[in-house]
Amino acid sequence: MSVQVRKERERAQLRQKILDAALRVFAEQGYRKVSMRKIAALIDYSPTTIYRFFRNKTELLQTIAAETYGNLSARFEKIKAEGDDNPLATLKSLIKGYIIFCVEKPDMFRLFSDFGSFEMENGIMYERLGGTRYQVYQSWFSLIKQSIESGCLELKDNTRIFLYLWDSVNGYISHRIEHPGIPRKPLAEDVNLYLHAVFSGIET
Repeated sequence: MSVQVRKERERAQLRQKILDAALRVFAEQGYRKVSMRKIAALIDYSPTTIYRFFRNKTELLQTIAAETYGNLSARFEKIKAEGDDNPLATLKSLIKGYIIFCVEKPDMFRLFSDFGSFEMENGIMYERLGGTRYQVYQSWFSLIKQSIESGCLELKDNTRIFLYLWDSVNGYISHRIEHPGIPRKPLAEDVNLYLHAVFSGIET
């Protein structure tokens, strides 16, 4: 391995270490209470080292969001590509993928739950984290609309269904993360049972 390749690898590893530490401390203490100095102390580096990679904690948050939403979007696209022509079945698969993703990344879930918000504009569902907007959950919104149009859902208000599902799903995730001592079935099996219970009230 050349010196240049080794340096680039070490730089990438340090950058990831900073992002991991920032996510952890943002989730534990709240974004607004965290300084670059606190993040630096967590990884035993000076704040100057972090500033070599990120201008401020806003850029840190935006980088975490972009990478997390990018990974989640890729997972959603894979699920949609592997799905069939049934929009409701695909929607359930997306929600299951989201639940598993969040349970596996509790710090990310805590941060985004505390700091994120939704906006509607011209029929598009945006999620905002900090000053940046994303469209990760537009796929949910579109599949709800398709499920209504195909007669799979009784309730005909796609915005209301999205919000009902969003509140319920994130409540389930939060309870699973914050109360790990409660006896449960394995995650994938438990999620299937949960989705059956949730959708039984709105499916035709």
